[in-house]
Amino acid sequence: MAMYSSMLANGIAVPSRLADLVALSFFALYLAGASASNTSVGQAIWFPDKPAPAAYEWHYAPCKGCAAVEPQRDWLRMQHLAGLAKVHFVVAPDEQWGDAYSYPPDALVLSPAALNLPRCQLDFVIGHELVHLAMRDFDEDAHTAAVLSGFSPTWTHNGKRALSLLDGNIVLALKMSSDWQAQERRADWVGALLSAEGGGCTLEDGALPYMQSQTGYGGGIAAAHEPSMERAHFLMGFAEPAERLASRW
Repeated sequence: MAMYSSMLANGIAVPSRLADLVALSFFALYLAGASASNTSVGQAIWFPDKPAPAAYEWHYAPCKGCAAVEPQRDWLRMQHLAGLAKVHFVVAPDEQWGDAYSYPPDALVLSPAALNLPRCQLDFVIGHELVHLAMRDFDEDAHTAAVLSGFSPTWTHNGKRALSLLDGNIVLALKMSSDWQAQERRADWVGALLSAEGGGCTLEDGALPYMQSQTGYGGGIAAAHEPSMERAHFLMGFAEPAERLASRW
């Protein structure tokens, strides 16, 4: 979850048929040989096309109390599969913002507790956040916040300033919650496939037990995530392609 929406939890249910249709489409593409297993070529061919929202200016600054952490090989493979040239992997001093979050333009923050997760669960968490960075969700949110506030998308080139429109603005958060839910669903299924190809993790190894550990997490009037059990139900449509990718590892 992106840092600026990390306190907005859980959202609407998604019809499982949508997951099934997307999974079947992906699986057909996989069987046709479209999935790349050699991470040296960069982004996986199955990775979604990246949107092209207005690009804002972002500057990396270490979060307070955070320290750099040496990325594991799985993390680097997933980074390359996501088409990301650079990621700052850091560990937070506590669990204040949950197991993990990302913030623009290229930082992925893990809590101390997250580092103790089983490998495949941690790979799924990291894969989820890498998707937020690769899909430039922060640019999309800055663009949407500006437009919904009655501004031109180019009223400012400073991404942080554009996102400041959300500060204390529950009405704007409500308007953007459906966009956040869509981003989170995408980060779930693409992150699960990243962990499959990058770390050999099936849904049963990583995403699903992680979701089960999050049972009870959810709710909120401006919801970014759907409840954990709904997230798990949605992901089941991707079990077969994830298993296929994991078997190549």
